[in-house]
Amino acid sequence: MKEMTGVIAVTLVVSVLFSGNSLITAKTEKKTGIKTKKVTMNTGQKKSIKLKNKKKKAKYLFQSSKTKIVKVSKKGLMTAVKVGKAKVTVKEKLGKKTKKIGTVSVIVKKAVRPAPSPDQKVTPAPVTPTVTPANEKPTVSPLAPTADPGQTEPPQTPTPKPPVNPEIKDTPAKLDSTQSGVKYGKVVKRQYYSPITEKNRNVNVILPEDYSEEKKYPVIYLFHGGMGDENDWINGKVQNMVGNMIASGEAKEMIVVMPNCRCRENDVANPSDGFAPEHVHSFDKFLEDFRDNLMPYIESTYSVATGRDNTAIAGLSMGGRVALNIGISLPDQVGYIGAFSPAYGIFPYTNNGLTEEGLFTEETFTLPDHYKNSTYLLINNGNQDGMVKEEPQRYHNALEANGVHHTFYTLDGGHDWVVWKNGFYNFARYLF
Repeated sequence: MKEMTGVIAVTLVVSVLFSGNSLITAKTEKKTGIKTKKVTMNTGQKKSIKLKNKKKKAKYLFQSSKTKIVKVSKKGLMTAVKVGKAKVTVKEKLGKKTKKIGTVSVIVKKAVRPAPSPDQKVTPAPVTPTVTPANEKPTVSPLAPTADPGQTEPPQTPTPKPPVNPEIKDTPAKLDSTQSGVKYGKVVKRQYYSPITEKNRNVNVILPEDYSEEKKYPVIYLFHGGMGDENDWINGKVQNMVGNMIASGEAKEMIVVMPNCRCRENDVANPSDGFAPEHVHSFDKFLEDFRDNLMPYIESTYSVATGRDNTAIAGLSMGGRVALNIGISLPDQVGYIGAFSPAYGIFPYTNNGLTEEGLFTEETFTLPDHYKNSTYLLINNGNQDGMVKEEPQRYHNALEANGVHHTFYTLDGGHDWVVWKNGFYNFARYLF
């Protein structure tokens, strides 16, 4: 009996010791934390949030208190958008439990360009554009002929060569008609998965008639309007426009991709909440879907020539806003930007009962210096457009003030296909 009692006692001591060790280990386990909790950034600058003692099985979530001032990616990369203050909350998700790690206080200041040295040449100011009156043919603001000799392109960055004096032509009478002897590309309906919407998303693709895996093709992504979907450009007969332009030698062979850029679970056309903030902001979320999901899907599915000199984006109305947002935000990936009657929202506004802070300020609506002369950016608008009114002119004014060389013109027309087809025609003529 005494021996049994001794065994039990020893067992209890050992058990307590091991339990104690477990408790000690748990108590001394290092907590996950934020390395730098206060950050100062300049507009346009990017910085990553660094964490210490990260857990291997944990997922870390980042959320900005003011996305108009600081945006943050899923991986904790912060982008300073405009001057102001914001906080980025960091959370740790482990299993079914989510807890707050802490916050990063961010102060964004206006970026100041250094004055050129005495022996450095300065780029001439851009030429002032002429806005077309309703009764005249359109004119354009020419692009700067050369970049600053003191600036160099980033290593291995392809550079499109936009036209110095682009000629704006009238839309050919049969641009969107089927013509005998012309080969037209095949429209393919596909789907790709988006973790953002947690569903498969529709996308239409037009492949060149003689598409071959042995060739590499440049790609243009076309974005629809606020009430449309991936079928908008098909209904506008873009497949005929592209086929006719290739046949006439005015455009190169290309793959045309038309996604649904209403980035939310309910992405059907003509939604009942067309002027609600949730609907409008779903178009802004498409930037992430485009970059992280759609582009990789297209590049892995088709024989694509990659790089910014082989990648174009364009959109009509709300799609024009999407194109400007993506093009300005991803200049290292997109070399051609077309915005036909681009909608409100790039800058702060109030219209149709909706008020937005804007995606950019007039100061931040710009490109890095080494892309200002190596991006073909075209904006057009109808003289009788009662929907977007003078907003495209406002975008043009800001680009000009920031030294971003681009093409801007107006023509007779409203918020309609007369304007959008002409915009696409003059844009596509200078692609790739």
